[in-house]
Amino acid sequence: MYVVPHARGTGVATALLRALEAAAVERGWTTIRLETGTAQPDAQRFYEREGYRPIPLFGVYIGSPISVCYEREVRTSGRPATSGR
Repeated sequence: MYVVPHARGTGVATALLRALEAAAVERGWTTIRLETGTAQPDAQRFYEREGYRPIPLFGVYIGSPISVCYEREVRTSGRPATSGR
């Protein structure tokens, strides 16, 4: 997900993230994991503000000096998630 600089602060990123989270819940997923770059401090702040927490690098990002990975549990049926996907 990328929002051009002139559109930041307009709510576009939040709306996109909410739509992605809703799609994950519809699919029965309980955890969302993502990657962003070390050169994208605005994205890092955004994800942290939205409740994502830093996690160890995963998958193709393991060992990458330019990646930062995050994770957040999402709710299904109004209950907190208990296991990841």
